[in-house]
Amino acid sequence: MNIIKGFLLIYFFILFIINDCVSQSLNTPERERNAIKYFYNYVDIITDFKLNNMLKMTQTFVEQLLDAIPYDDRGNTAELLQQYIDKAENLRYHGVSIEEKENMLLELQQLIATIRSGLAKQEAEDIILKKSMLGMFELLARLSIEERRHSEKLSKASSLLRRRFTSEGIQRHEQLFDLLHELEQAQDIVNKEALFKHLKELRAQEM
Repeated sequence: MNIIKGFLLIYFFILFIINDCVSQSLNTPERERNAIKYFYNYVDIITDFKLNNMLKMTQTFVEQLLDAIPYDDRGNTAELLQQYIDKAENLRYHGVSIEEKENMLLELQQLIATIRSGLAKQEAEDIILKKSMLGMFELLARLSIEERRHSEKLSKASSLLRRRFTSEGIQRHEQLFDLLHELEQAQDIVNKEALFKHLKELRAQEM
């Protein structure tokens, strides 16, 4: 699945560059709309690619937590871990929407909060998880790297799109280009998520 998405990612990006070279500017509203539609499709691909990688990372982390608990010591917490693993596996391989994958990553936050709230207990599985949870720092670092790669791809695509538009075209789609500029400048992950949500809303209005 990830290999196929990787080839699609390269394919669409090459097409984007070729189109940029062939036509340096778009001089009709129809061509502008087509370019924006193509851009949004590219954003979908790189976002889905990012989320699949993130889901794989989180699934591996949760599997490691579960594996650390001896079978005879597994209780309610282990059951929650297994449920997350099964659901993440299903989402990664069955072509669900970007929104569902984003929600799955949010579920991990809720799962971790639930586990932490139970670490004060003296159940065998919870005592074991206290040590295993240290791996969360490594996971967060890897997720941050994946997010940065996505931002870099988005920034490159935004620059290509802007270069193809005339100054009049940029004015016609001022809201989009202003939003893309804000996304490029944003450093805080919470702010980026809010801006990305705004981009989705703008897309729904334009398309």
